[in-house]
Amino acid sequence: MTNQEWLGAILGWAVSFLRGDATPADLARLERLLSDAAAREPLAWDVLRRRLRLSRTEQTTLSLLVAVELSLDISAMVAALNKDPNRPAIDVAVLQRTVYAAPDAAARFVTELSNEGALLRYRLVEVANERRPEETPFLLRQLRPTRRLIELVHGAGGIDSELKHIASLQTRPSTPSDLRLPTEIRKRAIELAKVLDRTPGSPVLVLSGPDGAGRRSLFQDVAHELGRASLLVNCARLPFEPVALGRICQTLLREALLADAIPVLHDVQILSGDPIRADRQRLVDDYLVSIMPGVIGATGPHDDSKPATFGRGLAVVDIPPPAESDRAILWRRHLGPAASEDDVSWAASRYTVTGGTIERAARTAVAEVAARGTALERADLHKGIRSTLDAKLSAVGRRISTQQTWANVVLPEDVLEEVREIIARVKHRGLVYDHWGMGKKIGKGLGVSALFSGPPGTGKTMIAGVIAGELGLDLYQVDLSQIVSKYIGETEKNLAGLFDAAEAGHAVLLFDEADSMFAKRTEVKSSNDRYANLEVNFLLQRMESFSGISILTTNLESSIDEAFKRRLAFRIAFDVPEEDERAQLWRTLLPDHVKNFHELGLSELARRFAMSGGYIKNAVLRAAFFAADANEPLGEAHLRKAAALEYAAMGKVMHSSR
Repeated sequence: MTNQEWLGAILGWAVSFLRGDATPADLARLERLLSDAAAREPLAWDVLRRRLRLSRTEQTTLSLLVAVELSLDISAMVAALNKDPNRPAIDVAVLQRTVYAAPDAAARFVTELSNEGALLRYRLVEVANERRPEETPFLLRQLRPTRRLIELVHGAGGIDSELKHIASLQTRPSTPSDLRLPTEIRKRAIELAKVLDRTPGSPVLVLSGPDGAGRRSLFQDVAHELGRASLLVNCARLPFEPVALGRICQTLLREALLADAIPVLHDVQILSGDPIRADRQRLVDDYLVSIMPGVIGATGPHDDSKPATFGRGLAVVDIPPPAESDRAILWRRHLGPAASEDDVSWAASRYTVTGGTIERAARTAVAEVAARGTALERADLHKGIRSTLDAKLSAVGRRISTQQTWANVVLPEDVLEEVREIIARVKHRGLVYDHWGMGKKIGKGLGVSALFSGPPGTGKTMIAGVIAGELGLDLYQVDLSQIVSKYIGETEKNLAGLFDAAEAGHAVLLFDEADSMFAKRTEVKSSNDRYANLEVNFLLQRMESFSGISILTTNLESSIDEAFKRRLAFRIAFDVPEEDERAQLWRTLLPDHVKNFHELGLSELARRFAMSGGYIKNAVLRAAFFAADANEPLGEAHLRKAAALEYAAMGKVMHSSR
């Protein structure tokens, strides 16, 4: 029997039922017919009634509603039964007189047709033509089957199209997972899931770890071991509007049950935090998590400071990044024969990234090699890592490409010594922390953090670029306006993502004008003050645990929170250069073909104009354009004019006596 033949049988029975000449034996025959057909090949109706555990009266109600929807003759019979040609829909009163007329069914009448009953809870039926169904008298509620029910009884596969862009039904891949997971982690997750699946009201199983660690892949393995599918739900795409969110959760519940799938709430931390997200979390709990039988899954970040909470509680399994030996296996697998063992070992030891990141980076590196037609270089591997880092950091910062080298640096010797110490600390931290064992003594704060303070143009950002270039790292300038959010808890999430991505990709983080974020904590006079201080505290903790390089710049050191200053490894003051340093800056910034510095009066310019390097650079550039416009070689007059204009732009007054 096909789905169409079964629907034909329902329509025939419905006609007899509404005429009043159908007997209980007719319904029993219909059920036997379904059982016999389902034993040979499962029908959509059989899957529906078994997976959703529908009672006989609920099945009968659905049969009538489907028949009315699919047959004009039957809808006319209903209109006649209602004694109103304009009311062809079945209302609750009609069902009370027909389906629930027997004494044993009458006791279930209100329960099964209320909002808590399976028909409405799973969105199999809906209240028709009412914007506020809760305000309609119960007996006058008109019911009709949802679009999804009609699709289901016709044998439609897949999941409800309403969940497009929100959820996807997944089965275990036919090939082994590319995301290598420790055997003990996989075994623990599977065994725990088996226990949770057979325990009523069991906690939500949360797999925590960084992006690309294999959390979703592991849930596919878990579902496969349980003989189930997995329904992956992207929490970032769930609606905010409460009614819409409630409907989507009901739909997710129904589709998970019909597909015999484990719901997996991906990025569940998005549901926690500020009051708006707390309301979303409550709705997801009420309409999905608290009702779904068996195991429910979720993915979240490692060490989430504000995890989502549900009435069922949480059971957390942490997935660490792959060890260096496993990273080598993954690089070798994804790079193929293009990479040498030395290159594979170098990438595995340098980048503490996850399997997903390795796969994406290797894909980029292989494409670079194919386009160039030469052998793989380590720069290709770094470019692959950089591409994944750019994707993660583009929303909160930008990569800065700097051309300056040590030849462009003019600083006092004591400042240069501190800058060299920063570089030495990074270069030799493996020796000191690992081989000499100092890392175990310190415990945390193994990264390098520095505060560069001083007036504008004194070279703070340039030195950050020189440090990154000397170490072969990328420099990312953080856009604090994109980091700080008005939503409670969102700033911490942005910061966590920023530090995690930078740590994995070995990037230098530059917080320009850091006093806007790292300012002194305020006295708590309001809830806003309290949450702002929480953000500062989180930032303190995250900087301490960050193993990379973070550089803060400020024009006003006194505004920086003292707690930050105590935790910074370096605090370097960039003062306005002295006269001899200014003269050296003029010489350094002039083009190479300019040799006769004495004729250009650079010593006099340095004496008369107390400017920092940034302003001197601007003056040299202006002078070059003055000379080009006059079609003359760059000369003293051009430099003097440009310096005077730049000095005035600084708000300085040049006295004639000088």
